[in-house]
Amino acid sequence: MSYKQKRALVVVFPGFNVLDVSGPVSVLYNSDFSVSYAAKDELTTSQENATVKRDISLAEAKLHLSDYEILIVPGSRPNNILPHVEQLSELVEVIACFASDTDQDSVRQRTILAVCIGAYLLAFGGVLDGLTATTHRLAVPGLRDATQHYLDRTPGAKGTRVVPEHPSELVSFLDAGLNQFGVRIITTGAMVNGIDAALHFVSLGSSRSLAIEVAGLMGHQWKDI
Repeated sequence: MSYKQKRALVVVFPGFNVLDVSGPVSVLYNSDFSVSYAAKDELTTSQENATVKRDISLAEAKLHLSDYEILIVPGSRPNNILPHVEQLSELVEVIACFASDTDQDSVRQRTILAVCIGAYLLAFGGVLDGLTATTHRLAVPGLRDATQHYLDRTPGAKGTRVVPEHPSELVSFLDAGLNQFGVRIITTGAMVNGIDAALHFVSLGSSRSLAIEVAGLMGHQWKDI
């Protein structure tokens, strides 16, 4: 049987957070994943002024979602997301399609990893409905508002439990398990927690020993749940 490299897709948007991307991508790269970037525009600049050249457009990505085992959704500061929900609608649609794609022919288990405030983008598309989710502790009220807005406007929606209950509590990341389509949904607390969540993903899809090896290679003290 020929070797088939696992593939990851990262969606980026203007003002995305670099660490939200680079942390999980470093884990996946060192776990022998091929990583591709999808964006609306050819070039996309982060809030830290780093520019990423896309591999494929969002429209192209939507046609090939079954090629990817994991979708990485970075966050940003709320002012880079909340005033621009309409402009981000195509990206939100890609996320929602990935979350409901039932074509499992080419990958074993599909996962969405939303880092920090990237959880807002999942909420806008209804991806968190019926699940438990987290985000940066200072952004928890905003995530509650986003999930409540989806619940209010969507007949039959179940709602989302958002944790932590109090801002003083810290949640590294939360694996909500599989949604109704068999897609795993993982959300994280702060930016650096994307590394821990990505290592958790590797431990599930490959092996715990590989996750430990990659964490050691990166000099990171892995905090699994």
